[in-house]
Amino acid sequence: MKRKITMVILLTAIIAALSACSFTKDRKNAASEKDAGSSTAVEQTASSDDTTKENGTADEDKITLNLYFANSDKTAILAEKREINTDGRDDVRAAMEALIDGPTDQSLKRTIPEDARLIDVDVDDGTAVVNFSRELLNENGMVGIIEKASIVNTLTDIDGIRKVKILVEGKDLLNSGGLPLGELKRYETDEQGHLLEGETKTVTLYFANAGANGLVAESREIYVFKHDPIEAEVFYELAKGPVTQGLYPTIPEGTRILSVETEDGICKLNLSEEFIDNAVGGSAGELVTVYSIVNTLTELPGIEKVQFLIDGKVREAYIHLEFSEPFERNEKAIDK
Repeated sequence: MKRKITMVILLTAIIAALSACSFTKDRKNAASEKDAGSSTAVEQTASSDDTTKENGTADEDKITLNLYFANSDKTAILAEKREINTDGRDDVRAAMEALIDGPTDQSLKRTIPEDARLIDVDVDDGTAVVNFSRELLNENGMVGIIEKASIVNTLTDIDGIRKVKILVEGKDLLNSGGLPLGELKRYETDEQGHLLEGETKTVTLYFANAGANGLVAESREIYVFKHDPIEAEVFYELAKGPVTQGLYPTIPEGTRILSVETEDGICKLNLSEEFIDNAVGGSAGELVTVYSIVNTLTELPGIEKVQFLIDGKVREAYIHLEFSEPFERNEKAIDK
C-alpha cells in the first residue's frame, strides 16, 4: 500500500513538471512570434519612410511664386503666378530657369533671351547672386531696365531674398555709364507694372542739318532710371537719330559707351573703337559729329566740357581733328 501511494505521488509530480515545460515553451514561442511581428512592422515603417524621403511629396518638390515678364510693348513688367517643379534644384535656380523658358500667357513677352544660359547661382545673407552667359546682353553690351527688373522682382518674391546681384560670365553687370550696378533691390511699379525708379526729363539733342555743315536742336522727353547716369542715356538717345524730318544722325554706326563720368564740370566720355573706325564725312563731318555730342552733353547741368576717350585712352586726333583736350560748347556750330 505504501508503495502504491509513492508511485501515485511520483506520477503526479512528473505530469506537473511536463505541464510546466509545455507552458514555458508556448510562452517563449508566443514571445518570439510577437518580436518577429514587431521587427517586421519596424522594417516596413522604415522602408516606407525611406521611400518618402527618396520620392518626396508633391509639396516639397514645388514652389509657387510670381514670374515677371514684359507686357506686349516691353514698357512694363507683369506677374504670372506659376507653380514650379523644383526637381531637386534650389528655388533660385528653378525660378531663373522658368524665367528663361518664358511665359505661358501669350500676351506677355520673354525678358531673357532664349539662348541665354544660367551658369550658376548662390545665396549669401539674403542676396541672390545669379551668373548668366553673355547672351543675356543686348546689342549695346548691356541689360535693359525691364530685363533687370524682371530678374530682380522674380527672385525677391522668394522668401529670404532681399537683394539680387547679376553677373555675366562671372563679371559685374554694368550700368549705361560703365560702372558696376552691385546689389539691386526690388523695383517699385505702379498698378500697370510701369517702373517707378526714375523720372521723366526733357533733353536737347543736336543733329546734323541737311547740308551736314551745322547742328539743329531737337527736344525730347526721356525716362531716366536711378541706376543709370543721365549722360549715358542722353548719348544713346542721340545715337538713335532724329525724329524730325530733314535732320540726320551724327554718331558713327556701332559706337558704344564703355564708361562715362562727370567730375569738376568735365564729362569723361569713353567710347568704343567704332567711333573712329566707322566715322564718315571728312573734316566737316568730324566737326559735326564731335560738336553734336559736346553741345548735347553741355546742355546738362554741371557739364562745361567733354573729354573724349577711345577704349579708355586719350587719342591725339579724331581723323583730322585735334582730339586730346576737353571740348567746350560751340555755339557757332548751331544752325539758327
